[in-house]
Amino acid sequence: MINTKDMKRAEQWKIASTAPECPGRSVHIWKLSLVKNAEEISSDILSKDEIQKAERFCFDSDRNNFVLTRTTLRNLLSRYTGVAAKELTFSYNRHGKPSLLNPGKNKALFFNVTHSKDIALFAVTRLCEIGIDIEYMRDDVKCLKLAQRFFSEQEYHGLAQLSGKALIMGFYRCWTRKEAFIKAVGSGLSFPLNSFAVNFEKDDNPKLLWVDRERFQGICNLFPVLHDEDYLASLACLGAPEQIDLYRCS
Repeated sequence: MINTKDMKRAEQWKIASTAPECPGRSVHIWKLSLVKNAEEISSDILSKDEIQKAERFCFDSDRNNFVLTRTTLRNLLSRYTGVAAKELTFSYNRHGKPSLLNPGKNKALFFNVTHSKDIALFAVTRLCEIGIDIEYMRDDVKCLKLAQRFFSEQEYHGLAQLSGKALIMGFYRCWTRKEAFIKAVGSGLSFPLNSFAVNFEKDDNPKLLWVDRERFQGICNLFPVLHDEDYLASLACLGAPEQIDLYRCS
């Protein structure tokens, strides 16, 4: 468990064979290795539209990652809701954000999924809408060109003061925080990345600095989730969770 007031603590990913109770002000985040669990790939519990989507991938690796990620999502949500994984049904807003039509246990359940390269993350809570984003940090990314094109002027000018590793880290902090925010809001690409700004200087205190209030009038809390030599991930909550629990998919 990580208390959200003490996000400087080291990440402690626990292994759990089943989904524990998720109190109203908690967020559970599950981490899945797409490589170590590759042998578990099966589409048996997926819906017809999910199978059709999987079949549209050109490369086997992308198809397998989609199937494994989607199957894991169904199994996790089944444990939280008490509804059989195959019987879970989803609806999608006009921007493609999914929600459960049969959450079970008479309790709302919010979730979000992200994956990059060999890792997938799943965020689950009963508190509020959430968004999560993970990125594999490539050192050949044209950070400043992308920031100038997509980010706010404030973010671009801040990143332009950095170089080398600091620039790469700052860019990915900014990117994952922004992506997590728009995923929580559920507006997709219709929410321009330059219509709000986040900080990117430190991992322990991410913030939504400002936002176009004609597009978003709520609150958003940001949290670091994963940071190692290869990956960086951020969580956005449209509420105020009291704790974040980290689990590894067994």
